[in-house]
Amino acid sequence: EKMKRILLLSSSVALATLLFTGCGIKTSEYNVSADNVSALRDHKELKLDVGNFTASIASENSVMCRLAETVSTPKGEPFSEYIKEALLSELKMAGVYDKNSDLKISGNVNKVYGSSMFGNAYWEINVTITSTNGKTITVNTKRDYPSSYLASTACNNMGTSFSPTIKQLIGEIVNHKDFSELLK
Repeated sequence: EKMKRILLLSSSVALATLLFTGCGIKTSEYNVSADNVSALRDHKELKLDVGNFTASIASENSVMCRLAETVSTPKGEPFSEYIKEALLSELKMAGVYDKNSDLKISGNVNKVYGSSMFGNAYWEINVTITSTNGKTITVNTKRDYPSSYLASTACNNMGTSFSPTIKQLIGEIVNHKDFSELLK
């Protein structure tokens, strides 16, 4: 009887551990935004290359959700790489990318913050973009997503809302009042 209880208890602990650690939530792959491409096409005479994207927290690729779940990039790549690849996709689609261009922008991800609090769920991302011409802009984007009382729902929402947040970030970069200053 005692052995059965110990076995039952240990399997309950194992199950609880499994439920709370899960296998991590992956954000979705980035999809090009028609609005961002359209904004970039306004610079159709432009040929632009993209350099390195660094980050204040070097290889950061995940955030904790509700202290129970890890929300990470699709391939485990750093957030900085995800953002660089997203920007490259937009530039290529807009026809303004040229890997041989003398004009190159690079970036630093200053902050990636994800809040999954009930009633206050949002991503906040701060990036500085630097041009080879010496000019820089810093963009801070904040995007709310549906919060939930349930951790599993909140963390899934956090994962699915990352890509749209990056879309918004790139939109704020390419529509920034000083973006054209980077392109001279």
